Amino acid sequence: PRDLLLKRFNYRGFFDFLIHAIFNGRARRLWNKNLLLYRKGLPVPEPLTYIESSLKRKNAFFISSVIDDAESLSGLYRKGVVHGSKELVGKLAETIARWHLSGAVHGDLKWPNILVQKKLRTYGCFLIDLDQARMYSSPYIKGIRKDLERFYRFGLQLGAEQWVEAEFFPEYVSFTKDKIKPRIDLDSVKNNATKEWIRKGRKRL
Repeated sequence: PRDLLLKRFNYRGFFDFLIHAIFNGRARRLWNKNLLLYRKGLPVPEPLTYIESSLKRKNAFFISSVIDDAESLSGLYRKGVVHGSKELVGKLAETIARWHLSGAVHGDLKWPNILVQKKLRTYGCFLIDLDQARMYSSPYIKGIRKDLERFYRFGLQLGAEQWVEAEFFPEYVSFTKDKIKPRIDLDSVKNNATKEWIRKGRKRL
């Protein structure tokens, strides 16, 4: 027996159903993405199966494993666990840098989509909610910047921007390759994220 994560894709009307019946449905697309990333050895939940919609069963489903004893990065930050933990920030930065160097882009790298698992004194970080994820043959700089902008913008929402700037970004850069470091302009990342945060109404969580 094991815990499973079930993601449901709701019925959006007959036209949407017909489009997904002709082409790949949302559950199958998520399965394909998750399976590709998992087989690449990237830190994502193990995909188990998917169930497409039909005339009798309107909703579609994607089923994956559950990351045991894990909590979101945002939850840990609110508890004060993130501050001052060199082990955690190091593992987080290494995980996201390795993800990007492999050619993967998450597409929605907000903190609730990052799960942290602690076993004894070691941490593991996993990325979830992969609907917008993409896999490229080499590091995709535009996608990397967008991921980092989303990460920083969520830091702004939590009031954690100083932690991102002083602790996470330096660690992240230390794990990237020299040939792509100059192409990741962190000042531009912060400026773009801040503009988007202001446009959204400067919301704090």
